[in-house]
Amino acid sequence: MKYVEIALSVPLDKTFTYTVTSEQNPDNVPLFGRRVLVNFHNRKLTGYVVNESDTTDSTYQIKNVEKVVDEKPIFLPFMLDFAKWISSYYFCSVGEALSLMIPRGVRPKTLPVLPLRTEPPVTLTEEQQAAYDGIKNDLQHGQKMFYLYGITGSGKTEVYIKLMKDTLAAGKSVIFLVPEIAMSYQTLERLQAVFGNQCAVLHSGLTGSTRLGEYLRLFNKEARIAIGPRSALFAPLADTGLIIIDEEHDGAYKSDESPRFQARSAAFHLAKMMDAAVVLGSATPSVESWYHAQKGFLKLYTLSSRYQGAMLPEVRIIDTSTLSQDRILSPEMANEINRRLQNGEQVLLLQNRRGFSSCLQCFSCKTVIECPRCSVNLTYHQGKKKLICHRCGYTSMIPMSCPECGEKKFKKIGAGTEKVEDEVRRIFTGMELVRIDYDTVQSSKNLQETFRRIYDGEIKIIIGTQIIAKGLHFPGIKFVGVINADLFLNIPDFKSAERAFALITQAAGRAGREGERGLVMVQTLNPDHYAISIKDGFGTFYTNEIFYREATEMPPFFRLIRLVVRSSDENAAKNECEKLRKLLDWLLETMPNEDERKSIEILGAAPCLLTRINNNFRYHILLKSKNLQSIRKIVKQMTKKMERLPRNCYLEIDTDPADLF
Repeated sequence: MKYVEIALSVPLDKTFTYTVTSEQNPDNVPLFGRRVLVNFHNRKLTGYVVNESDTTDSTYQIKNVEKVVDEKPIFLPFMLDFAKWISSYYFCSVGEALSLMIPRGVRPKTLPVLPLRTEPPVTLTEEQQAAYDGIKNDLQHGQKMFYLYGITGSGKTEVYIKLMKDTLAAGKSVIFLVPEIAMSYQTLERLQAVFGNQCAVLHSGLTGSTRLGEYLRLFNKEARIAIGPRSALFAPLADTGLIIIDEEHDGAYKSDESPRFQARSAAFHLAKMMDAAVVLGSATPSVESWYHAQKGFLKLYTLSSRYQGAMLPEVRIIDTSTLSQDRILSPEMANEINRRLQNGEQVLLLQNRRGFSSCLQCFSCKTVIECPRCSVNLTYHQGKKKLICHRCGYTSMIPMSCPECGEKKFKKIGAGTEKVEDEVRRIFTGMELVRIDYDTVQSSKNLQETFRRIYDGEIKIIIGTQIIAKGLHFPGIKFVGVINADLFLNIPDFKSAERAFALITQAAGRAGREGERGLVMVQTLNPDHYAISIKDGFGTFYTNEIFYREATEMPPFFRLIRLVVRSSDENAAKNECEKLRKLLDWLLETMPNEDERKSIEILGAAPCLLTRINNNFRYHILLKSKNLQSIRKIVKQMTKKMERLPRNCYLEIDTDPADLF
């Protein structure tokens, strides 16, 4: 009989002791690194063996595991070390971290083998060659952290591929992260065309068996390149030599559920463990990364010209303050679209909001129909003839009358992609048009087929949300219209301007990537806002934004940890959050180091901006300091000394939160 320590995917920062009988392990092989099925409080859970011994000092009755799932180890010692770091840094259990890394499938199934396509050899431009040579030389001298800043269409992928080939030739493996597989399929196809079956794809859209099959190809060194979104960072590659994070600014790299890790920060730690290099890349760097590049933590290389001599598009800002409320397209934009279509060119229109109208408002008393589960308005979807909550998924029919005054008439306020599509179809009849948002995209395969038709020029007008704005190369698109740039600025959050600039710039980058120069029109009520005036470039945006961040004591100058208490009972959420605030105040007062004590600021307890989501009321506390270790220390002490939360309450601890909603 063996005693094994099991890590479980439960929010308890401890391991659990079970036994494995000789019948369950007849060959008496080491059990570390295997999955087991256990009975945990009358629930069947999958656990991970992280230690084993012939004896135990436990005094309570120990259960047998139900089943040893794997015949061979499925995770490596370095992965346990990485999971322990994730656990400590992001305040989760080791089991929760391991569950991120290890697929749930049992019978492995691999994706079809893709044949290598014969591609003509790529000749790097002078800028690309200089960046590649510089990084290669720096690597030989011990520099490991890089930032490749390249304007949209500058050919960052070509530099990545050269570095990947060098890494493979040196006997090392590569991790290549993309924000979302569906939005980055062209990059994925390009890498698979170059490296073929050396690539393994890891993402949550795969079935458990397929994901396990791809994972095992990496584990067994049959594949040496792990490609995928943030979870691909946890590939079982003990010889990782290079980690590339493409479009590193993208919010998708931050997990919004436990463990709430940021792939960029986790990649730096993994690279340190592996003595590997990290290359971040984007046309719109995150403020934090650019700040660190300016400070020298990341070695900066720049691609300032488009590949093969293409020019950046012309940008025109259109003030819509005088535009009629019943119009979506300004006369200038409508005329330009018509001209482009007459020339046989393709047009892309960005409206980063789904549905037809953002809300339904009573004609009489101005009451807006809200979600009964969340603190948000219901969005009207004309295609489904329903009101839908984009937070919790609640749906309802349009009410017969206003719940406040009984009025039977409502007006539709705001515009989503459906309304844009409706107006465009009326103006440009007979044109092949597609709307791309999460309501129309049924699968990644469906999206890729749509993208193929766009690339082949079959579709002339593309309307969509951010799905169409990132990392795509369509040579026929010469005109990009941003319908309502102010949507991005109307969110009261410290990153709203950064998100606005990035999305508008990325969308604009789809125009004129080959051939003649493209044109971008941005409709806005704030034509002078530094996040909207993208024609001034990233440098101007950064100068304004970094001043704002320093003045408001936000990242990168201050580090944050956010505590959110949620409960179906509002009073319970509020009371427990206030209790935590009192405990934090006491811990702060009793800190022996006065300088450290003075460096910490605690804000709250207060209701979250979105106070209720899916019938859960939310209250939060924000801890701020220039030194992350100081606030991590006080939060760790809090978790040890706090009373156990009531059953209907849950605590979320978010290190380096991406937003404060």
